Amino acid sequence: MSAPANEALWRTIFAEGHPQLKAFQRLHSWLPSPPRCKMCFAPFRGVGGLVMRLRGKAPANRNPRYCSACDKFIRNFPGGAEVELSMMFVDVRGSVAAAARLSPTEVSQFLSGFYDAATKALIETDGFVIDFRGDAVVGVYPPGFSGPQHAYKALQAAERLLGAAAPRGPDQAVIPIGVGVHTGNVYIGTLSGAEGGIQDLTILGDNVNVVARLAALAGRGEALITDACCASAALEIESFEPYNVVVRGKNAPIAVRVMRSGGLLKASPAASARAQ
Repeated sequence: MSAPANEALWRTIFAEGHPQLKAFQRLHSWLPSPPRCKMCFAPFRGVGGLVMRLRGKAPANRNPRYCSACDKFIRNFPGGAEVELSMMFVDVRGSVAAAARLSPTEVSQFLSGFYDAATKALIETDGFVIDFRGDAVVGVYPPGFSGPQHAYKALQAAERLLGAAAPRGPDQAVIPIGVGVHTGNVYIGTLSGAEGGIQDLTILGDNVNVVARLAALAGRGEALITDACCASAALEIESFEPYNVVVRGKNAPIAVRVMRSGGLLKASPAASARAQ
């Protein structure tokens, strides 16, 4: 089938939640252990991984971030849809300086601690990693996967990474990060490599550029959150420090709120009610 013909299917998956896929996700979530398929959450390790392999859900040879069944689905149904969702970019600060003083093996270990922490924070708040971009992790919270509270869950992940779940290097020192969180309309769907090679899920659109630039502008140990995300999460934004940022490509500054470590989500009565 062509990509346009599959648009309704992908909108159901990401905006509403496909019943069959959600059933697989619920079942697989009970089985150990990470890492998991990005689509159906099938575990790849431990007892759960053994069970999945017996059911034909081993990591795909072309793209091990998906199980073989989901990889086949992506190849058979290319395309995507425009969906309003929440996004989180997490960016390492000082990675260039770290690379200059560390060996290549040490850089790998340094970034592995960062990737592990960011991935865990996303998974534990019902999001998933959609991309690794050098020293940055891109996470998404589609309503069809994360539920109607997708914006609040993205903020929970940011708060964890700025606090107790902060990424740490091999020496257990905290890895400094900057975070951007935004809610908006994006295109989410499959993207093919050269000559129709590996297909993967990606997000595209101006809102993706906005959240990426917010992460780049955030200070160490800081998250910049758009008012759109705060509104979707039902936060009383007066509880957060306001800040205007100038984003390349935008004619006017963007109003954001600043989150730092210390449980700032608890500062908002609306957020506390949402969490209960």
